[in-house]
Amino acid sequence: MNELTIEEQIARRVEVIASPLELAKETKILNATTSQIISYELWPHLVEFIRVIYNNPLIIGAKSKQVGVSWTLALMALHWCYKTGTNVIELSAGEREATTLLDKSRFILDHLPPYLQLTRIYDGASLMGFTNHSRIHTLPSTKNAGVGETASLVIMDENEFHEYASENYANIKPAVDAGAHMVIVSTIDPTRIDTHFRMLLQGALNGRNNFKPLFFDCFVVPGRDEEWYERTRMDYPLEWQFTHNYPRTLEEALSPITGRSVFDAKMLTKMNVRDPMETKQGVTHIYFRSTPGIDYIAGVDIAEGRGGDYSVLWLEGKQGFSRELCAVIHSNLIQPDTFAYMSYDLLREYHTPMVIGGADALGNTFLKYLVDMGYPRGRIYCSDKKKEKLGYQETAFTQERDLLALEKTLRTGYLQIAYKPAILELLSYQYKEKKDRAEPAEGAHNDLVSAMMKCNWGFLQHIGKDDKITISYSKTWKGG
Repeated sequence: MNELTIEEQIARRVEVIASPLELAKETKILNATTSQIISYELWPHLVEFIRVIYNNPLIIGAKSKQVGVSWTLALMALHWCYKTGTNVIELSAGEREATTLLDKSRFILDHLPPYLQLTRIYDGASLMGFTNHSRIHTLPSTKNAGVGETASLVIMDENEFHEYASENYANIKPAVDAGAHMVIVSTIDPTRIDTHFRMLLQGALNGRNNFKPLFFDCFVVPGRDEEWYERTRMDYPLEWQFTHNYPRTLEEALSPITGRSVFDAKMLTKMNVRDPMETKQGVTHIYFRSTPGIDYIAGVDIAEGRGGDYSVLWLEGKQGFSRELCAVIHSNLIQPDTFAYMSYDLLREYHTPMVIGGADALGNTFLKYLVDMGYPRGRIYCSDKKKEKLGYQETAFTQERDLLALEKTLRTGYLQIAYKPAILELLSYQYKEKKDRAEPAEGAHNDLVSAMMKCNWGFLQHIGKDDKITISYSKTWKGG
């Protein structure tokens, strides 16, 4: 290959400074398996990753193992430094991980053509500084890491495993608010369910924060196919070890280890999840129409309707021993009075079933709205024997009891659920370490499960028409 002239070298440097994709074409990396120096490959998902980083100030991504993300982050850190006065902060789990990420940027720089290299004025284990006043500073996740730092780009690699992820985020976020970009990526630790990383990721997925969520599954690397998947899986004695290293879907990446799940994860993943037969106004999902001979009960959990927790009306039908979700209203943007109006219409379609809602302030208000609209007061469950206060009175004891009762119902196969958000919410429930109770992962919701619990309690207590369920079903019903 002919050497470039001075003019061509200058032109090429201008191209590289202008585009990280051009720098990527010049990049060499070290194959850790073979110890060979190879060209960095711009796989399609990495091209998209680079573009997203430059076009979005806040990125959070979950990933499979060995998909090229760490080398790409090292490349991005270096490219940012072509601009004068840039300060790149890299936060890693520990000292070793911190120096490893910086070493990758150093390796890339060392193997660039001389006319593309930045001139270093400092080159240490945790800091690399350049003559244009830019630098890359890498820090292990200690309690005070990031305090007082200014930054142009913040990278948090394998953030799920940072001991002080929450504190570091709080320390460095003001620098990001001032105009920096932040990239948080990680594989998922299946032994933990309430990490700061998961909370941010769930918030991004649910639109509750400004992060752009990404996910790189195990098949994004060219050459990986089902044959590769099955061959690789053979070398893992424990299934969860393989599926969490090489998840095919985000749900699989976030799924808990079965041994810590409150609900049987394998059973839940076998549910016949499907689209509803009809969706009204984007929030009412119908799976089965009202049918004579079916007993119905609705469980309700009410929120303020201001974009936080969700309001849920969960309506099940029962024939014989078998129950199935028939309809659900699920939204966090509907005020209790409007939610009551929508619920009233749906409940009338199912012949005014018993409604079991909370006796708390929001639940009681919702139930009063139903009564005011003409819903039979006798079809609303009251813990209060005098019937002066509408609703089911919940305590810590009843919630734990009802959760375990729902777990038993699901484990025995009596209840079928087709609504995917409900399955994901059930999967988030875990027995937490150092706690003597079960609860959803931090950042996850429990509104659907709360409504399910009330509905399940009603069926177990035989609360139905005339306060007793009458079992009458067609010859075509094949329930258990």
